[in-house]
Amino acid sequence: MSAERVYRLLLRAYPSSFRSEYGREMTLIFRDEYRSRNTATVGFWLTMLCDVARSATPIWVEVLFARARDYTRIVEVIMKLAGILAVLLGVYGVVNAVAEAVPGMQGTPGNAYILAVVLGVIAAVLLLTAGAVLLRSPVSGRRPATITALASLVMILIARLLHPWMSMLALIVGIGLPIALLAALYWPNRRGPSTSQAA
Repeated sequence: MSAERVYRLLLRAYPSSFRSEYGREMTLIFRDEYRSRNTATVGFWLTMLCDVARSATPIWVEVLFARARDYTRIVEVIMKLAGILAVLLGVYGVVNAVAEAVPGMQGTPGNAYILAVVLGVIAAVLLLTAGAVLLRSPVSGRRPATITALASLVMILIARLLHPWMSMLALIVGIGLPIALLAALYWPNRRGPSTSQAA
């Protein structure tokens, strides 16, 4: 194996983006260095190895910090979009619960019906709250948004079990949105570093 091939193997210690930009020039410099120095000694290769290790480490640190910043921005965008969706559908849930409750109230509604409607309104308000929390503080609002989304889901399920007053669309939104919101809140954790490491 030629000395240049060995050096190219050493260059693999650098990030690929750095190698593609500077790898050719570094190889040319190595060629000149190899010709001008006593390369038969172990000291030459130890110097090369130490030089690569010393210079590659800060470059990797810089690359990892850049990735962490990008990851944090992606998480913030996902959280803001989830917050906007939760606010909009929370408002829809409140309006829909009131709109569906008015016709049912014209007769003599039972206690289960009234409680189911109240729970539906509370569930929608909780979704609205989850959305507002995410819009206000996208990354640190994950835990409160999780709690309110779970509470909203539980309220809708209890309301549905008490009395089947909701339309199919309201039921899909009431159950589907909290589940989608929880997925959006925790999907980024499976894709990259944790938010605390990224901050």
